[in-house]
Amino acid sequence: MNSHKTWPDNWHSEFVHPDKQYKSTSLKVEKVLYSGESEFQKISVVMTSSYGRALLLDRVLVKTERDSWLYNEMMGFLPLGMINEPRDVLIIGGGDGGVAGEILKHPTIEKVVILERDQRVVDISMRYFEDSGVTIRDSRVEVVVGDPLLVTQRRKDKFDVVIVDMFADMRSPAHKVVAAELLHGLQYILKPDGVICYQQPSPLVNDTALREQMRMFRRYYPSVGYAVNIAPTLPQGSVGYALMSPQEGVDFSVPKQGFGVEEARKLGLRCYNTEVHQGSFMCVPSIVRDMVSEGHPDTPSTEGAPPISGNKKHIYSVQSMFSRQQSAGDN
Repeated sequence: MNSHKTWPDNWHSEFVHPDKQYKSTSLKVEKVLYSGESEFQKISVVMTSSYGRALLLDRVLVKTERDSWLYNEMMGFLPLGMINEPRDVLIIGGGDGGVAGEILKHPTIEKVVILERDQRVVDISMRYFEDSGVTIRDSRVEVVVGDPLLVTQRRKDKFDVVIVDMFADMRSPAHKVVAAELLHGLQYILKPDGVICYQQPSPLVNDTALREQMRMFRRYYPSVGYAVNIAPTLPQGSVGYALMSPQEGVDFSVPKQGFGVEEARKLGLRCYNTEVHQGSFMCVPSIVRDMVSEGHPDTPSTEGAPPISGNKKHIYSVQSMFSRQQSAGDN
């Protein structure tokens, strides 16, 4: 660790297209609080001038103290709103505890499982972000460290909501295989009336990735919806959310459990309420609606991915194909 290392030029910049550096979002860095490397990735915590502390994984912004709640609230409450009295939630990724912290505000939640591949993300988040520590130490939260593919295959419990808080790069064949196998496995741990929420790229920048992912989602789930929201510190300025259900004919723009503006405020929510829920699905530009409605081609091949196994033994630390495939996709 080098706690006083100077960030290059004292600015953190992320480009919309890393290989086409024509537009970026930048934050001024005052100090590097932590810089290290885990088995999987580089991890940094920096103090910025205007957004407080920020967490970066492989130099990609994951969390800021000032605005991460915007993304986290919507990621959690869009699917929660589609369930009457949700109790059990699984988050794949999200080791910083951001999404979990918002979910715990829901009055009926009893258990939140964070499935994170990198223990260091959890440890560093708890050390440098007060809200992360409070969330992860909550008695309703269980942290499982391991390969998402294997752990989801081996858990016996089922969930009202599953949140995939990570981005699969659909330009990478390896990532396509991982995403397809993960979607297949989630069918076995989702309750019959459950809902999946999957992080999506900004629609007007990564249109190819969006089209491919939506086609894949429809291969596994009959009901698929798409919502958008602002994300000020992302290079694109916006973020998407794909919701899926194993039930036919679900209208995701109509929540089953609504929260009015005042009720949402009492829960500590600063973005989500019933009107925002409805608008995030209904106020999608026509060009984006066309993207997410295109075709139903076959899913990418899952050859080489681990089969769904009958072995349901509970595990807390595993490594396998997920790590290898992700590394292959990043090279």
